[in-house]
Amino acid sequence: MDRIASLLAEAGYRRIPTPLSIAGLDFEVPLAFVGGATSPDLVLVADTAFEPEQRILRKLEGVARALDVVASKRPLTAVLAGPRPSSSVLDAMSRVCRVLPVNSAPDGDAEAGIKNWLAVLLPLHLPEPSRGIADPLSEVARHLGGLDSEVARLVERAQDGPGAVQALLYELVAEPVSGLDAGSVA
Repeated sequence: MDRIASLLAEAGYRRIPTPLSIAGLDFEVPLAFVGGATSPDLVLVADTAFEPEQRILRKLEGVARALDVVASKRPLTAVLAGPRPSSSVLDAMSRVCRVLPVNSAPDGDAEAGIKNWLAVLLPLHLPEPSRGIADPLSEVARHLGGLDSEVARLVERAQDGPGAVQALLYELVAEPVSGLDAGSVA
């Protein structure tokens, strides 16, 4: 549970004191966290090895009802460390909150396993691009090679937006027609 607590704290969740007090009712939970603006979850952490799953279920149902009474918009998430609860208990829990049962990874990498189970609560870290990003219009022109001069003008004009392309296309279509005399069209 300590590793879960440190991961949540690193992700910006603020630990709140227990017992958790909502609508004048106190709920004894091992750990409670609240997220910030980007993730406003109320996260309760329980250990199924030290507390019966039915008692954890009753607490979660009570917290969910108390949140409903105070018209809270905060989503409730339960992180369950220890042995996985029975399917019927997990199903009952999932009716009132998001449930994340955290098991250690089968390959022995507990850290990666916990991060994987908590991934929906943790911020997404994207890798930095390894090289500069190419200009897409230049790449299109390069791959198409020997473009007709009019098509090349359209590709160049695309940098100025769709309106500029539309205006040039109108000019290109109007050019051949503008030299015709109205009476010479059959």
